[in-house]
Amino acid sequence: MLQDAQIALGRQLLDYIDTRSTAMAPDLYLQPVDEYVSHATAAREQQRLFRALPMCVGMSGLLAQPGSFQTHDVSGLPLLLTRNEQGRVQAFLNVCRHRGARVAEQCGKARALVCPYHAWSYDMNGKLKVRPADGAFDGAPHESLGLTPLATAERDGLIWVMPRAQDSLDLDTHLGALNAELASFKLAGFHHYETRTLTRRMNWKLLLDTFLESYHFCVLHRDSICSIFYDNLGAFDHWGPHFRLVSPRKSIEEIRGEQAPRWNLMPHIVSIYVLFPNTVLVWQLDHIELWQIHPGATPDESITLLSLYTPEPAHSEAARRHWNKNMDLVVHVVENEDFPVGEGIQRGFHSGAQDSILFGRNEPGLIHFHRSVSAALGA
Repeated sequence: MLQDAQIALGRQLLDYIDTRSTAMAPDLYLQPVDEYVSHATAAREQQRLFRALPMCVGMSGLLAQPGSFQTHDVSGLPLLLTRNEQGRVQAFLNVCRHRGARVAEQCGKARALVCPYHAWSYDMNGKLKVRPADGAFDGAPHESLGLTPLATAERDGLIWVMPRAQDSLDLDTHLGALNAELASFKLAGFHHYETRTLTRRMNWKLLLDTFLESYHFCVLHRDSICSIFYDNLGAFDHWGPHFRLVSPRKSIEEIRGEQAPRWNLMPHIVSIYVLFPNTVLVWQLDHIELWQIHPGATPDESITLLSLYTPEPAHSEAARRHWNKNMDLVVHVVENEDFPVGEGIQRGFHSGAQDSILFGRNEPGLIHFHRSVSAALGA
């Protein structure tokens, strides 16, 4: 985060602590329950959010070396990400142009991607290079049968893909003024440590809602993170539909005795960036959590990729123990505290108990997110 932004944010958070206040929305907000359970809403979201908007598929460290590849299926599309020998990241549909089989699985390094069905072979640029019994396909030139490309961009350590083959990718328009904020984190220098898949019986928006307020910290998380953070206290800023929530750690008191130009706020906060519609980037002390939250097969299901990126490669056993502990803590909190409550909420949505749920003025992130979803759906 840029120093000027750290100073302004530090002053705001200290003021909230001193006045026992927090960022507030202008009004209360009623969020319709139907939008968490409706198949019609889910279909509109699929078309207008998850197929029409740029999708963040990971950080640069996911494809650390030339010749590396990574499959990505959580969105419901069979995506294949590659970094070619020149270092350029590209994305394709993971579909052989012969009979439609997948040409790659999981991740790795390769000089060629070979279909397991009939051994059609593609290079890391998606070009068809080898086709057994080539003469049997006269009239179907190699040049017309490369992997189907998707518009792709790598910027400031994040990899973006347009899900529809015919669409172009314009990150300047999509991210707007948030570009400068993301650039300040130098995310391209982080290393991919681990990714876990979390599948839950709750709508994707409800899962994302769990990140968007600190009002619950010392109730739901009283035995885990309550002692670390201030409860029901945080800053909120937005850039179009994208936004940032910042919660101060109690260690922020350490900066009070320093001159503001010397403040290093980052060890004393957790910064949560929501990259609309479904990516959550979390700055935690010295590492990054990247959450890619997607709808499941029904409105009552979601599937999430949680990835941990570290500032240095984890070459030693001590480093691996450290990062395993960090990952295990995150998963413990969400899997044993947040998500069970969320799944109970999802079941309750079908009970008829209420038409809407209520977001308080102290929950501006929730209000902004759902207003942005409604706007994107034309609701």
